[in-house]
Amino acid sequence: MAKKITRSDEKKSIYGLEVNGPVFFTSVIFIIISIGLTIIFEKQAQKAFSTIQNAVAENADWFFILCINLFLVFLVYLAVGRYGKLRIGGSNAKPEFKTLSWFAMLFSAGMGIGLLFFGVAEPVQHLMSPPTAEPNTVAAAQEAMNFTFLHWGFHAWGVYALVGLSLAYFTYSRGLPLTIRSIFYPFLGDKIHGWIGDVIDIFAVLATLFGLATSLGFGVQQIASGLNHVFGIPDGMLTQVLLIAGITVIATTSVVLGVDKGVRILSEWNMR
Repeated sequence: MAKKITRSDEKKSIYGLEVNGPVFFTSVIFIIISIGLTIIFEKQAQKAFSTIQNAVAENADWFFILCINLFLVFLVYLAVGRYGKLRIGGSNAKPEFKTLSWFAMLFSAGMGIGLLFFGVAEPVQHLMSPPTAEPNTVAAAQEAMNFTFLHWGFHAWGVYALVGLSLAYFTYSRGLPLTIRSIFYPFLGDKIHGWIGDVIDIFAVLATLFGLATSLGFGVQQIASGLNHVFGIPDGMLTQVLLIAGITVIATTSVVLGVDKGVRILSEWNMR
């Protein structure tokens, strides 16, 4: 059994907020520097990001597909095997939310606006410009749906489920902090409570933030285009910045209020 560690054991109060100092401030400094350099060297940054993206897509696509297939197979094994009967939080644990609320939070706080946009845009895009088939053919349509299901079907949910299940198990069944570092406890032991754990959490924060920034950027462009089409509101940079600020305020308020009073209520409203 792992050592019982609560969240307060790894956090300190800074200006009235409970944060992990090394993780929080290192992440903030890195983010500010990254944003500043991107703004100052806009063209060079765009070229660098495009080069890196193309290099990853061309050389590591096989690794990406292999990993998510392994994730899905592993999760199916857990579900149908003896571990499928394991109750997170102990044998007497009860669900905190109703099934409908849980379902709403999965979609709203998970795929959310990405599924609404790319669920339609992606198959159309691949139909018109498929990676290997001839455009606007039956083969292109089949290829388009294959890629769409890969990105938004069981494989996509497998990635969410693996991370969520790992965090839930080590937090509620093993008593470890609700952070990515806890997943590495079987490999690192109590070292996760030191600088190694901080490095893991810093990478997790940066990956999450930049990933959300991409989704938010696409979502804001979609909302701005919708407002322009319905109400004639300009969909330029000012509108998009205001939308980002508004969404950030709502999301931050939701997180501060907690899952029950914030995320759950917003998710249920979103599903109506």
